[in-house]
Amino acid sequence: MEHWSKYWHTKGVLNSFAEGEANKGYTGVVKKFWDTTFAEIPTGGTVIDAGSGNGALALLAFDYSRANQKDFVIHGVDAARIDPAAQLSKSSPAIAKKLKQITFHSETPVEQMPFVAGSVDAVVSQFAFEYADRNQALKSILESLKEGGTFTAMAHHASSSLLKDSKQGVVILTDILENSPLFQQADLLIDLAAQAIPQLGEKGWSEFSHNRIISRSIQWTMQALQERYNKAEQQMWVNDVVRRVARVMQVMKGDNLAECRKQLAFEYHLLSDHKLRLQDQLNAALAKKDITALKKAAEKSGAKFEADVIEHDGDTFAWTLKIRKK
Repeated sequence: MEHWSKYWHTKGVLNSFAEGEANKGYTGVVKKFWDTTFAEIPTGGTVIDAGSGNGALALLAFDYSRANQKDFVIHGVDAARIDPAAQLSKSSPAIAKKLKQITFHSETPVEQMPFVAGSVDAVVSQFAFEYADRNQALKSILESLKEGGTFTAMAHHASSSLLKDSKQGVVILTDILENSPLFQQADLLIDLAAQAIPQLGEKGWSEFSHNRIISRSIQWTMQALQERYNKAEQQMWVNDVVRRVARVMQVMKGDNLAECRKQLAFEYHLLSDHKLRLQDQLNAALAKKDITALKKAAEKSGAKFEADVIEHDGDTFAWTLKIRKK
């Protein structure tokens, strides 16, 4: 869970798509789906965003409530350490101002939501519920709901394009971080520079044979990785890693080597954490058998269960789940 806590404390991160446009807020088919869901929630209703992260879905509910005079009381819960308003305060002050009007519950698993039984009108979840212990999370959600209350989720689909891309990412990041010498070579170059520059000076270092040899070795490793992963769907992953290391190497000077070493280590751990989050995503994704199991669990509890598949640009994007407590 620590790799998620660190992620949600990255400045400016709103949701789990920090690299894309969705990090500015959900749009398109995702927003349309949730607007339809929010329209069914009664005015003044209590809405829980289960697995809220930094509040992207809670924010969508807030905006819908304001625009349609619904006056929702909104909470967000997440098992990770979160503080959404603080994380968005500098990069997106207008968003942070809205987030301050939502009650967030940090380090609070969906399986242990702190709400009075039968007090909640709607629980919603965007790529989050499936990461929990599903049976326990479903039990907790149903207990919190009023009669007629709904649990609606958009969950990762095991056959989606998003999951196929994540599989590529795990393979490539694992190979680079665990098998490739790229980061070790870069660290060795920084270490050698720290020893040589005080004696040789910047000009002497630039002409130093060991500098040239290791630098060429790093360049060769980068090129080899780019040639190994040369398919269109692979290039984004390998090029991102190469650029991170290259940026550190490009700014190396005699007076900033300690900072360069810290930055290199930071990039390594950032990528390692990203790989862990991708692996979590793959493990959480729902196949048809998982939907069948959820349906049985919901109906055993007396709830009505519906599941569908939502597409984006002609590809499978996610499951949509709707469970109504009778």
